[in-house]
Amino acid sequence: MLILIPLLLQSCFTGVESTPKITYREAKDNKSGTRSEETTFSSQFKAEKYSEWENGKLLYVTSPKISLILSAGNPDIQPTMPVEGDTLVLCGRRSATDLTGKDIVELVFASLPDSENTFIYRTGATEDELKSRQNVEVPFTIDLDLVKRTRDALAGRELYVLTPLWSDTEGNSVEGKKYVKVKVEDVRPANDVYPLKVLFTEEERKTPYSVMMSAASENARWIPREFPAVFSFTDPHLEYPQISDEMWNKIIHGRVSAGMTKTEASLALGSPVSIDRGHDHSAAYERWRYSDGIYLIFEDGLLTRSNK
Repeated sequence: MLILIPLLLQSCFTGVESTPKITYREAKDNKSGTRSEETTFSSQFKAEKYSEWENGKLLYVTSPKISLILSAGNPDIQPTMPVEGDTLVLCGRRSATDLTGKDIVELVFASLPDSENTFIYRTGATEDELKSRQNVEVPFTIDLDLVKRTRDALAGRELYVLTPLWSDTEGNSVEGKKYVKVKVEDVRPANDVYPLKVLFTEEERKTPYSVMMSAASENARWIPREFPAVFSFTDPHLEYPQISDEMWNKIIHGRVSAGMTKTEASLALGSPVSIDRGHDHSAAYERWRYSDGIYLIFEDGLLTRSNK
């Protein structure tokens, strides 16, 4: 832990450079110049195409807001609308005419475990239009075929986690680590932001933890955080043999200390949002600024001061 020292070198810094976020995986891909094994592997994590949908298909409900897009299958009966955690089962399709006279598809669902009442989702598209799309998704749901496909591919695998953004079994954020080996125990549906929750254990803490992950999809409603940004098949430390075990232990806990190189600091904290550069008569300086207020100061390439 570095001691906070007032910035006396403010006038030395000239020019501000905006630095885009670069992940470990992107850096590795750029270094090798090839498509990573993780990127190739993750391409299988896709939801089924509409042409593959069959009656009995299951969708996990992520929000009670789904009531905004569903209508009762029987106008004479007002069923209880699905809520978060419920499951919809596809019962069939039917044709309807919209206000423009176009024949569109309506999907008929029932809610499990009570499947007596049905719900209608009006797609607003024809059968041919739906079949031509890369992705067809019902808002506020997660395709459970996607979850199963991902679970089958990951459960039981030992991987290296690349993010410290972990949650416990209750969904509370915890202080995680990165670049450590974990064993995937399960994959479950997550939420409206990320479709997949990957549960794992690590050697030092046997209690299951989880990280959120996106699928390989062009659908903009998921925040892009696919498998290669979350996991690695190989130990990232092997990519940096020059970094000592002592320094690597600080990196996996997201800590910085005096004497770190810029590479070591970026592995520990990620890329800064901006860099100020300057120099005096004896040294060149850089000040890295992060969005959460953390700053690092380097002199001739080595970390000398920080408020972290």
